[in-house]
Amino acid sequence: MILNLKISDFNTDQIKDIVFIERQSQYSSWTEKMFLAEAENKFSFFKIIKNDNKIIGYIIYRIVFDEAEILNIVVDKNFRGLKVGKYILNFAIENIKGKKCSAIFLEVHQNNIIAQKLYEQTGFKKYGLREKYYSSFDAILMKLSI
Repeated sequence: MILNLKISDFNTDQIKDIVFIERQSQYSSWTEKMFLAEAENKFSFFKIIKNDNKIIGYIIYRIVFDEAEILNIVVDKNFRGLKVGKYILNFAIENIKGKKCSAIFLEVHQNNIIAQKLYEQTGFKKYGLREKYYSSFDAILMKLSI
């Protein structure tokens, strides 16, 4: 499949598409209200990725002083395995580097092996565990020094 990918800023008229994609993820449970609040946060960056004109994923990250945190990244189930997640993650990393950050942090569900591999391939290292972060499941803490 040949993809025609474009990354742009989220706007509120896209919220239904974002919530639809979010519901496909078994490891995340953001609500519409949470997305809209994050879109208003002055420290947050909310980017969508489209293939042609269809929204197929998003990433949300925050930058505070010289550190960044990836809050959420999800790709439409029909576009998984096509390196869309890697593409938008690399976009965010480059943007964060341009903001003079020294590190990027994230939490990932202990059972989300695919995401863990993506982060490790991108240079993130495991540095801790947050017990029961996802109800009865732990979060693996990861960091990318930049």
